[in-house]
Amino acid sequence: MTSDLLSCYNKGCGQNFNPDKNTDDSCQYHPGGPIFHDALKGWSCCKKRVTDFTEFLNIKGCTTGKHTNVKPPEPVKKEKEKETMIQLEVTPQHRQPDPTPEERPSEDEEMVVLKTSIGASLTTQLKKLSLKEKEETIAQSDGSVKIGTPCHNKGCKFSYEGESSNQKICRYHPGVPIFHEGMKYWSCCQRKTSDFEAFLNQEGCTEGKCNWIKPKESEEKQVRTDWHQTSSCVCLAIFAKVAIPEKTVIRGNKVKLEVDIVYEGGKSMFKKTFILREAIDPTKTEVKLLGTKVEINMKKRSAFSWPSLELLQQE
Repeated sequence: MTSDLLSCYNKGCGQNFNPDKNTDDSCQYHPGGPIFHDALKGWSCCKKRVTDFTEFLNIKGCTTGKHTNVKPPEPVKKEKEKETMIQLEVTPQHRQPDPTPEERPSEDEEMVVLKTSIGASLTTQLKKLSLKEKEETIAQSDGSVKIGTPCHNKGCKFSYEGESSNQKICRYHPGVPIFHEGMKYWSCCQRKTSDFEAFLNQEGCTEGKCNWIKPKESEEKQVRTDWHQTSSCVCLAIFAKVAIPEKTVIRGNKVKLEVDIVYEGGKSMFKKTFILREAIDPTKTEVKLLGTKVEINMKKRSAFSWPSLELLQQE
């Protein structure tokens, strides 16, 4: 009967069992402990790693044995630690004063473009994407482009005047425009100016072929995010596949992140502003563009644990 069944406390099992039918291969469990590192989750006793917490809970045990209904003991403090705590309480004159909390920096401080690197996994994906774009460029020269059609590369001044236009060198901006505190510039070259006309007339910083076909607009989507921390860093993972480096801009100051990612070969985009729970050092914060995600490794200003990634509105 169900009432006679006992609960198994082996990690990864969680089943009820009949003690009269408990053999050496009845239970499939994990003898090791849980591991959470770089958004990956798994058990120390086996190699399988997943990113989703539900998948982690469903990882089958790597060891067989008997079920056990003995609950693991709760960790207890050592007697020496207890004595030390009591001594501190009865002699408060020897306690060090609590440190004065640092003043929270303003969210309005100047934003800087964070240092970004491209991983090998993304480089491979971008090469495949580049070949596809070349095929599309060849398809443009089939006579379907109308005379007078402007180049759709940002910053280029050329218009289509016939087949000879395909031989011209296009100078354009692969990045995105940024407007901040009266200054205007492109994320790809950051030549700042306060004059809007001068900004529009800035010559492109990259050379290539003109694009006579208007690119499809990227669709804004929500993506899965995850974060973890060490004593000195906070890592935010944004699972946007095949981010386009020239169109991805991540800026920040000490308490704010502005994330603008174009991914899936330009089909999708993700935009979000994060108001961070605690302060970071943006000059020591790095962004890694990988094949399956974007990682933002933020250097903590102070080495203590954050209770959450973002500042709650009521705080």
